[in-house]
Amino acid sequence: MQSLLKYRKTINTGLFLLLFAVSGFAQSINLNSDLMLVDSVSRQQIHHHEKRDFIFKNQPKTIFNSNPVSLLYGSSLYIYQNFITQHFSASCLYNPTCSEFSKHAVKEFGIFKGGLLTFDRLNRCNRIAATDLDIATIDLKTHRFDDSITKYK
Repeated sequence: MQSLLKYRKTINTGLFLLLFAVSGFAQSINLNSDLMLVDSVSRQQIHHHEKRDFIFKNQPKTIFNSNPVSLLYGSSLYIYQNFITQHFSASCLYNPTCSEFSKHAVKEFGIFKGGLLTFDRLNRCNRIAATDLDIATIDLKTHRFDDSITKYK
């Protein structure tokens, strides 16, 4: 009898683990509904597979758009938008996306102010900064927050 009391804690722990393991099979698995949910979420995301234009396309040649800094910036943005972005998920919080915002900011304000606005935007484009955004300003079609270049004029 005393040996039974001695191992009572071990027996109770074993019975608890056995009941816990058996109760894990109580839920039924419905993979069809899970796959339908994943499919509906993936269809909501906007994929940009079309080729995007160079930032200074259809503009007259000036000192602004033909200097080495602008050409390097425009080339790196073109490569990023057409080759790198397509391999990542579309998880930008804002509409337009950060790279499109950068393109419009540099066209509108120049390389210096446009670069600073782009830097600010990239610092705000993360899930931590999303806690400060107003839910009422979300676009229900794209599920993104509107942050156009017209706010910075």
